Amino acid sequence: MEIKSRLISIKEVVESQFFFNIPIYQRLYVWEEEQIKTLLEDIETAFSDGKELFYLGGVLVVENELLKDGKVYDLIDGQQRFTTLWMIAIVFGGAMKPFIERIEKEKNRHRVRFAIREDIYIFFKEYISGNINGVATSNIVNALSLIRKYKEQFDREKPQKSLEIAKFIYNKIKLIFTEIPKETDLNKLFEIINNRGVQLQHHEILKAQLLNKIPSEDMLKYSYIWDACSYMESYVEKNIRDIAKIKIQDMFDNDNAKLGSEKLSDPKEVFKFIQGIQEESFKPLSLSYILNSNENYNLERNLEVEEYEADEVRSIITFPMLLQHTLRIFLVKKNEKDIPKILDKELLQIFSTSFFTPNRKDDEIKEFIELLWKVRYLFDKHIIKWVRQEDSETHLICKLEKYNNYLRRRRPTSNEGEALLQSMLYHSQQITTHYWLTPYLNYLLNHNGQNGYEYLKNLDNYLLCSIEQESLSERTRKFLEDEDYKPELSTAILNEPVGTAFPHYWFYKLEYILWEKLSQKRDDDRWKNFKMTAKNSVEHISPQTQRDTDTNTVSKDMLNNFGNLALVSRSINSEYSNLPFNEKKQRFENNNRVKLDSLKMDLIYKNDVWNDEKAKEHQSEMIKMFNEYLEIDDDI
Repeated sequence: MEIKSRLISIKEVVESQFFFNIPIYQRLYVWEEEQIKTLLEDIETAFSDGKELFYLGGVLVVENELLKDGKVYDLIDGQQRFTTLWMIAIVFGGAMKPFIERIEKEKNRHRVRFAIREDIYIFFKEYISGNINGVATSNIVNALSLIRKYKEQFDREKPQKSLEIAKFIYNKIKLIFTEIPKETDLNKLFEIINNRGVQLQHHEILKAQLLNKIPSEDMLKYSYIWDACSYMESYVEKNIRDIAKIKIQDMFDNDNAKLGSEKLSDPKEVFKFIQGIQEESFKPLSLSYILNSNENYNLERNLEVEEYEADEVRSIITFPMLLQHTLRIFLVKKNEKDIPKILDKELLQIFSTSFFTPNRKDDEIKEFIELLWKVRYLFDKHIIKWVRQEDSETHLICKLEKYNNYLRRRRPTSNEGEALLQSMLYHSQQITTHYWLTPYLNYLLNHNGQNGYEYLKNLDNYLLCSIEQESLSERTRKFLEDEDYKPELSTAILNEPVGTAFPHYWFYKLEYILWEKLSQKRDDDRWKNFKMTAKNSVEHISPQTQRDTDTNTVSKDMLNNFGNLALVSRSINSEYSNLPFNEKKQRFENNNRVKLDSLKMDLIYKNDVWNDEKAKEHQSEMIKMFNEYLEIDDDI
């Protein structure tokens, strides 16, 4: 069986007249928001960096039909990413238009077709023609909406930037195009695909490169540390316990943990316990000792079992991202140049350029892995995780506590400001970088984790509310070099009538400020228990398209001002649409009886009427809140 693989660009797909069918046995489109965001942000980063080539995974295909001029392939593997690229072409247009479809006499041939799903074909046919309100699966509709938001964002950053990105995708992106013969037994092929396991990841290759420079007698313990840090979906103390078979309770006590001086936080102390376990495991016992002992011995040393309990958790960043945050801290401590930017998929290239330099000493490899442990330990101790609660997840910081032989991660009993502030940053910043984490983790490292919440407040203010225009990478480097760096703050944008172009950060930030300033003053558990949630649409309180019968409206001068805007989820934006104020108010009250979706909207809908005066009053009050929180002179 001959399998052919080659690199192919989108342009070459079009020129070769290749078309693709999603077979009936394949899942329909299932990608979620985070996967689409990651793809778009990776593409935009590669475009901004001026890369001549950008590899974007692969597709596995088998010939389905030979056309008079071209071929139709069944997409066997890689269809989610490929379908997303096709939808990007539909939204971005420009140079990618030829990738969308081929004009034919009877009906146009779409580049991607879904087997026996004529409804999906009709939906895309209508969408391509300009009707963007058709009905399809929620994942497809949400994907197209998100891609459209990114297109608008890119074009706000620079006129026609989306067209430049479309040209980049069409010409510079390469896919590994693997074609298998028509006679292939697909059942066997699927078995191979399902059983092939996860390909060797970049961080595993990096681990091999690093450990190769460590003496053989030390390699095992550094490997243990690395492996414990690499698994992000559980707490690091559980990882090291399970990997190295050590009793973590012997390295932890509550009093020292409060001071940030517990042994478990120190990699050299962890090494001692690993060494002790290894020596104990190989220590010979006399036959008389075993016979006279009350303990039972087997081939493994009988260790006292320690109890450990923690909720199911999910990290807010990947391990490659943690490695790059750690590398940035390492480089600033060495007075070396920062990495250009955090980029998950370029981990090996970043380390090759910034870490594996000619002057790098082997002892610094050990130093880096020890730093990695310290950073990961602080990350688990002080940074939010997605914590499973029944059928949902929420952002919490669960502290490690010890009770006799029992260790557990304690879930907080009430809403905590530090977790809410981090949740605000998580939702308002790029999910593939989270640059704020580097200076924050560096501060925690330098101060034994003390007073982190107060520092994070200042970091958030001076990093994201300043007049500085440099990239977040450049700005966070300044905070790494000077913890007390304080550029000039400004809330001037809040007086600009920019409508849906308002950066979402300012809405999220306001929610946190309102919670901190007002929640304890209100006899309302919904305020006290408020949580940040994902929102991606700027909603006009008084709608852009106003009805003649609506008496609660604002003028055109006030329409796009901060006082008449709120940040909502896409579903709420669609539900509220152009409804008049009174109907929106009623729906908000009905939907927010148990918990509040937005504190800003709760304040707005306390009004019985809505007009320019009310919108200006609300805007002035909110800007005053900002200025008081930021300690800016209120000159409004």
